[in-house]
Amino acid sequence: MGWFDPKCPVDADTKEWLDSSIVWLIDEFGIDSLREIETVLPVAESFPAPFDGTKLNIRTMVEQVCYYMSVDHRSIRLSFYENKSGSEINQFAASEGGSHALGTYHLGRDGKYNISLDTSQSANAEAFIATIAHELGHVILLGEERIDPEYEFHEPMTDLVVIFYGLGIFTANSIFSFGQYTNTMGQGWRAERRGYLTEEMCGYALALLALAKNEPKPDWMNYLNQNVRTYMKQSLKFLNEYGTPSWENRS
Repeated sequence: MGWFDPKCPVDADTKEWLDSSIVWLIDEFGIDSLREIETVLPVAESFPAPFDGTKLNIRTMVEQVCYYMSVDHRSIRLSFYENKSGSEINQFAASEGGSHALGTYHLGRDGKYNISLDTSQSANAEAFIATIAHELGHVILLGEERIDPEYEFHEPMTDLVVIFYGLGIFTANSIFSFGQYTNTMGQGWRAERRGYLTEEMCGYALALLALAKNEPKPDWMNYLNQNVRTYMKQSLKFLNEYGTPSWENRS
């Protein structure tokens, strides 16, 4: 390999897991189904109802995400909670990663899928959609008994399901957030990481699924944040040079 050969943004073990996981998803749901799924864009047309963070608006948003992910919204029992730990963190401290769940899922005794959402995150609609989609991913994988609950990597696999169903832009753009503040006491910053995939993993997964859908250079890539877009472009070059896993003749 030469100095200018395309490089994969993830290491060999991670690449192997992503390749095998995406092939499993294609086997599970079908390549034809994948190619019928349209990528959901972070634009008003995708979520036409005005969003103000009220519980009524959140329910409307959940129904819209259910539609995109082919989940019957009537099977969902929705509840809410507010975690105020974020406001208790010293405003002058840099914080990476969250210690509390942004959403939860469990199967009720009556067969309903119980999803609870942290309303403290509702100020960021794009990240909130990513959380909703992740919990619905649990419905698809765990609720529909597609994977073993004890599977070691079921959380990152759940994020891959979200990408498979066309909401990967929301997942990707919500992985890392950085904010600065200025007040009378000084200046500071805070960083937060969400989800179970890194930006590199997300870029590679998006590229792999785009190629599976015969989208060698999708326009929607421009909606990704700069880091993930860079990793996706890098992955597309790598996969075009060295090939992809086989998903043809899968139904």
